Amino acid sequence: MEKTIIIGGKAGAGIKEAGRMLAGVLANLGYHVFGYVDYPSLIRGGHNFVTLRFSEEPVNSVDRKADIIVATDGRSIRAHEEDAKEGTVWLINEKEQKEGAVKVPFKEVAPGFFKSSSVLGAVLKLLGIPLEEGLPFILSLPQREKNERIYREAYNSVDSMFEVKRAGERKGEIVTGNESVALGAVDGGLDFYIAYPMTPASPVLHYLAKRKSEFGIKVVHPENEIGVINMAVGVAYAGKRSMVGTSGGGFALMTETLSLIGMSETPIVIYEAQRAGPSTGVPTYTAQADLLFVTFAGHGDFPRVVVAPGTPEEAYLLMRDSLNIAWRYQVPVLILGDKHLGESYFLADIKREKVVEEPKLWKGNGEYRRYEITEDGISPLAFPGQEGIVVKGTSYEHDERGITVEDAKLVKRMQDKRLKKGETLREYILSREDAVVVGGNESSKKVIVTWGSTWGTALDVAKELGFKVVRPLFLEPFPADKLREEIGTAELVVSLECSASGQFERLLNMHGIKSHRNIRKYDGRPFFRDELAEMLGEV
Repeated sequence: MEKTIIIGGKAGAGIKEAGRMLAGVLANLGYHVFGYVDYPSLIRGGHNFVTLRFSEEPVNSVDRKADIIVATDGRSIRAHEEDAKEGTVWLINEKEQKEGAVKVPFKEVAPGFFKSSSVLGAVLKLLGIPLEEGLPFILSLPQREKNERIYREAYNSVDSMFEVKRAGERKGEIVTGNESVALGAVDGGLDFYIAYPMTPASPVLHYLAKRKSEFGIKVVHPENEIGVINMAVGVAYAGKRSMVGTSGGGFALMTETLSLIGMSETPIVIYEAQRAGPSTGVPTYTAQADLLFVTFAGHGDFPRVVVAPGTPEEAYLLMRDSLNIAWRYQVPVLILGDKHLGESYFLADIKREKVVEEPKLWKGNGEYRRYEITEDGISPLAFPGQEGIVVKGTSYEHDERGITVEDAKLVKRMQDKRLKKGETLREYILSREDAVVVGGNESSKKVIVTWGSTWGTALDVAKELGFKVVRPLFLEPFPADKLREEIGTAELVVSLECSASGQFERLLNMHGIKSHRNIRKYDGRPFFRDELAEMLGEV
């Protein structure tokens, strides 16, 4: 069985919570589930909705057209008329009117109880799922007695129209990409998370702040993004692992310090969760249009890593790796996510393990040279407070001790040192087995090349239409040879991205990789499965 369900209502009415609870019930019954969350940049009011797709087979995306639409207010009915298809079942607020719809007593919001309780009850009964399956979720809410009463009333107000039976054992946990990013950072040895709230990276700040005592970390909210990145540099200089989180506008304010990080060889991790721009843009929606900005940001030449996870499992592992890579090579590592990856609901199997690698530390005697020239370009680290040494950090070009220089030979010598470190870093990244990820029909002569969160929809459609899907996990250094090897002698290559100007296609072209067609979406929404199937069918 496979169904797509839309749940809509006002902001603040528990719509997201209803979606997450329903996803949890379906996961408990052994189903694969994916949830897309859509909301405006308002605290209260406006129209929110969650789209869930569940199946006995793996699902990584949602359809635009729904089998069931739950409209908890009149606005939701109007908003989702175009998302209905022949045979769509409507559950509407009992105060509203729609021909053929099932009326449900969706309760008004009040302190301590939510429409989410009545939504869960009505949907479970419609699907033929026993009432008991939802009770653990309801009883975890505030005002549990009131919420249970609301839940039971809604459950008993609806007749079953489907028969959703147990599909097996639970296959994972319901998580978001942002939660996975946070856990990966903690397990990579994070000491300080520093951020100014900026959607869609803000949930990482909220998640870590709520659990800072449990995780044993410091969480700091400075006055702005410039303060954020400079505080992180100070923390790293003092020997503690720091990470910052932001979106495009915040990262723009950080770019001068990004070059300082490059010159001073400071290990920093930056999580950049993309939203639709430019400028303030559409704050609560998704895009993949910061790709070239992040990859080439900063003035001057210095090595960096840019990595783009496409699943919560990858978000966890790559974030954990990023802390270690930053400290091993003393470079900035940028995690390029987006709203779709960060805030969607995934069924993921994340096996947590703390992995904290020791960087190259100075263990010598005598004068300490912070920027000592070595065979691999990586200088030994020491930190302020170590007895008998001076630890220098500088934004100026410098010699091995960190003293400012302008002599041509010395300037070139230190630049060569950083380039050598970049080559060492590049060799490591390109040797990783996960530098390029492959899915779909791997023997197909039709290939989709994509990146980041678009992977999920591409993978679902590829299975249906017989495409191979190829995706670079690292965008800098770019694994061009591995990508070419996986594309092979394909007769049709389609590049796929959420960018109006085709930034990913341009990055491919820079590395000599050409696609026959480029499919772009740039309305702030991700590719939906049925939508992409139609687009690729036309190709």
